[in-house]
Amino acid sequence: MPRLILPRDAITHSALNIASRVRTAPPASISAAALLHALHLYGAAAIGAFGWGVCRLLDWDAAPWLPLWFCGALLIYNVDRLRRDPADALNVPQRDSATQRLRGASALTAALAAATLVALPMLRRDWVTLALVLGGTLVCLSYSIPLPGFRLKDVPVLKTFVAPTIVAAAILVLPWIHEGAPADRALFAVAAVCAWGLLLFNMILCDLRDVEGDCRTGIISLPGALGAAGTRRLLAGLLLAIESLAFAIAARAPAPHAIAWRALCVLGPLYLGWLIAAVRVRRSERFYEWWVEGMFFLPALAVLAESALRA
Repeated sequence: MPRLILPRDAITHSALNIASRVRTAPPASISAAALLHALHLYGAAAIGAFGWGVCRLLDWDAAPWLPLWFCGALLIYNVDRLRRDPADALNVPQRDSATQRLRGASALTAALAAATLVALPMLRRDWVTLALVLGGTLVCLSYSIPLPGFRLKDVPVLKTFVAPTIVAAAILVLPWIHEGAPADRALFAVAAVCAWGLLLFNMILCDLRDVEGDCRTGIISLPGALGAAGTRRLLAGLLLAIESLAFAIAARAPAPHAIAWRALCVLGPLYLGWLIAAVRVRRSERFYEWWVEGMFFLPALAVLAESALRA
């Protein structure tokens, strides 16, 4: 007797059928690019580069925190992808297919990342960092796993704000606690809001890509609530706000970093404006994986450009 498929089951059934068709399609092997994105190696490197650039702009030493940012991103994203979500098969079927074929490698990546996150603070006898890492990891895992009885991504609209806030906290809180706030507290506050704005911009773009699948599986993100046109207006307003903050910082930034902030004032509108224009039409998964995630390299590129000019 055929199984009765209820509405939510129908969504899952349809999504898994899509994933199955993608998985069985050629080629049988997985490309290097697919491997980079399925295991989130490129995305984790982008988060690390973003943290390094922000720390350099604020005169902090990023070296102690780079492996924690990198491994934190690897852990959270691989655990998220190991847990089957019908929305992923609808929103990113190629990545979902690659992830399912690489479940063993993904589990190993997550395990090694988790071990590194615990081992590094313990080896340094840095119990404050260890406590922050463990607490932050639990919050991050709650995004896709119902640890408190529900998933954070299922809370309407909140989904869009969770990841940017967590990443911004990870990048800013660790060096702040260990190295102290920069001498110019006002500049630090504005820079922190600017960094959070960049992270939010990225998340809104990703949620805009995922609107169709999220809506069909009952997830309501900010773009899902605003619609495509409203989301593009929000992105334009957010870009204006980010640029205004960057110009304000550039006007009062100390000499060692003035060039880097000015470079960001140029790179920011060019790159982010191009992304807003580009997503007016449907883009491939690779576009988001390379170019939308690539925006996290902007602060590091600005710092490197300043170093090259001063050399």
